[in-house]
Amino acid sequence: MLEPDFDIVHTITDWYDGARGGIATLEGKPHYYECRWDEEKDEWSEVYLLQQIDDETFRLAMEDWGIWLRWEAAYREGRTSHDTHPALPEERARHNELASILSDRLVISPESATKAKGDFQYGQPTLVKWTVVSDRRNPTSG
Repeated sequence: MLEPDFDIVHTITDWYDGARGGIATLEGKPHYYECRWDEEKDEWSEVYLLQQIDDETFRLAMEDWGIWLRWEAAYREGRTSHDTHPALPEERARHNELASILSDRLVISPESATKAKGDFQYGQPTLVKWTVVSDRRNPTSG
């Protein structure tokens, strides 16, 4: 059961001491999220940039996530080596195709992105509670 005020984290495609990038819902819609390095503080920013994505991009990203999950399961079970990361050999071509498509679609436009702090609860499923600090879609916030 989804906890009140929490959204689902669908993917974590960038990890460093926590989720730094991937796809999660915000207000019931899929968003690409990204945490950037704060050069002034010399650490990860507390604020994530979120860009809403369309249904097709979400579908393609989830297909690629499935490829990675199958690779991770095989790796943990000793059925493949790290040399094959991030896709099993039989799925490598499709992963490469998806990665090419998604590299043009999963981008943040700082001018239109929503800025929010994320409180992640890691588990099955991973959840996040977003606290919006600035929403370019709604000029009355932040």
